[in-house]
Amino acid sequence: MAKYTSASHITTVEEVRNFFHHIVYDLDINFHPDDDFKDYACYKAGQRTMNDEQAELYNRLMDEAFNVCGDEVYEIGSDLLFKRLKE
Repeated sequence: MAKYTSASHITTVEEVRNFFHHIVYDLDINFHPDDDFKDYACYKAGQRTMNDEQAELYNRLMDEAFNVCGDEVYEIGSDLLFKRLKE
């Protein structure tokens, strides 16, 4: 999970794509851009995916993604998730 830190920021569409790729492929989270990262849990382990500090960081980065792309974040996210589901 160390790919993103408190010093990380999202300022371009390419960074949005990279952030979403990290969430879907590295963290293996089936996410929705509107959801709070504090709400994600591992089904098998029955535990939260992130602690509060990590979730707050990812929530901030998601807000930055919206600032960069607006509603295009939904298209970027769904394209990536559909691609992952087909694999």
